[in-house]
Amino acid sequence: MRALSSEVHGALDQGLVFALALAPAWFPAGTPRVASIACYALMLGLWLLSQLTCYPFGSVCAIGYGAHGIVETSLAPLVVALPWLLGFAEWPVARSVFVFAGVAALLLGLTAWGRRDAREARYEPPVDRGARPPHQGP
Repeated sequence: MRALSSEVHGALDQGLVFALALAPAWFPAGTPRVASIACYALMLGLWLLSQLTCYPFGSVCAIGYGAHGIVETSLAPLVVALPWLLGFAEWPVARSVFVFAGVAALLLGLTAWGRRDAREARYEPPVDRGARPPHQGP
């Protein structure tokens, strides 16, 4: 399942980070605080993984794109299980956020699993080849 480019994958990663940042605002009153804390921790972890990955949305090239996919895919079952592990599974909105995030992480991770791009070693932005050199004559 390698239907997504690293650019699209990165954009979807950032979309998931944004959704996780907003999700606690949708939790109904009385939802255990641990659900919000876990949501923000997951958001921060995914954001950090994205920033350290060698792809267009990364800031530091410390983790290969294929390894990024392996980490996402490996942690997805844990994300789905968090509501039961932390004791807020009876809150349907909070539970749904983590199940959705885990499934999204699994699907995103599978698109990058073991993938090696030529740019993975060191991502550099594309060069503008349309520019003309300065005039060199008399």
